[in-house]
Amino acid sequence: MLALQLHRRRFSQVSPITVGLTILISLGGLSFALLQGWPLWAVGVATVAPWLPIFTIDVARIFRLYQWLALFYVLVVTQTGHFLEHVAQMIQIHVLAPTGPDARGILGTLDIEWVHFLWNTWVLIAVLVLLHHYGANRWLWLTALFSTWHAVEHAYIFSVYLTTGLSGTPGLLAQGGALYGGLPITRPDLHFVYNLIQTIPLIAAFLQQTQRSAHPRRTAFAR
Repeated sequence: MLALQLHRRRFSQVSPITVGLTILISLGGLSFALLQGWPLWAVGVATVAPWLPIFTIDVARIFRLYQWLALFYVLVVTQTGHFLEHVAQMIQIHVLAPTGPDARGILGTLDIEWVHFLWNTWVLIAVLVLLHHYGANRWLWLTALFSTWHAVEHAYIFSVYLTTGLSGTPGLLAQGGALYGGLPITRPDLHFVYNLIQTIPLIAAFLQQTQRSAHPRRTAFAR
């Protein structure tokens, strides 16, 4: 309930008309892109782009009210979106069963090693910065643990890419990986699991922190 109260405070200045229009524009972009036969990545961009102004205004408002919680909010939204990209890839691989470029998620054009490396580096840096400000959040510490290992995996994969030019290598723990041949699981499946166990505690940490931010006095007395 406390997190919902904070959520209502953040969106109190976004009118229902604005949200309604954004939904219509988003659906319109989706429909137009599908009818025009755009590539999947362009369909995704056309659907998500109308929400960026509301997201930007929301981040600015949270920053004015709660400072570093704005970074937390940005991290949760972007990492959740990244996780959904892995969900889409799992559906493609295990349900639709395409191969090659058709099994790389919605934004398949970004499925390249340096993007993976930069993304996981950003997530780890953001989590460490948040830990500096919200060190009492145990869920955030768990997120930091998983994020560190995930970043190490991609650092190794990126190093292999730089030295060999090979993309899509198994890394450390995927099947055929550098650590004792890895686990009996492919790289896409393994990194779906990585993002799942990284995103769940991140969301839990954010919800816990919104509760503390909404009622700082109560939190102080609880300590």
